[in-house]
Amino acid sequence: NFEDVLQVGCIINTFIRRADVVGIACIAQLVNVIAPIMTEPGGASWKQTIYYPFQFASRYGRGTALKLDVDCPSYNADIAANVSYLDVAGVHDGDAGTVTFFAVNRHESEAITIDLALERFGEAKSVEHTLIKHDDLEAVNSKNNPDNVKPEKKDGATLSGGKVSVTVPPYSYSMIRVTL
Repeated sequence: NFEDVLQVGCIINTFIRRADVVGIACIAQLVNVIAPIMTEPGGASWKQTIYYPFQFASRYGRGTALKLDVDCPSYNADIAANVSYLDVAGVHDGDAGTVTFFAVNRHESEAITIDLALERFGEAKSVEHTLIKHDDLEAVNSKNNPDNVKPEKKDGATLSGGKVSVTVPPYSYSMIRVTL
């Protein structure tokens, strides 16, 4: 369901942030009943909600993992204190000339404005924002509704003075790609 998009996004972000110790990560779901792509024998196929964070990380999470300083509000959970509402990871791909950020807003009701400083990467030429958001955390993709939860290109990200700024809605997953 859509809630799994947020969870998988956070897990992948953890792998990126810890690329210094995580050499490879695999998902058992590829051979299980919750695979990223579902099929019926001789019939339809559709992408599960979790397909998209895996797709984005696989396609755009290549290069050098960045060590980011994140400053945003936090909350206390049953198992941890001061948990940041924003879970974010970044990757610089020098060959492609891009910096890509993957962000999960874990706040249930507040949008968060993300300001990303790019001063060590040279001039930014463009930015694109892809968002996965659904009002129902339990929303699923199915054979009859395969695009219920899917990414959408947004136009709210801005470039100014070596910074990217974008506001992400509550309970959402974003990919922010900057072309250098």
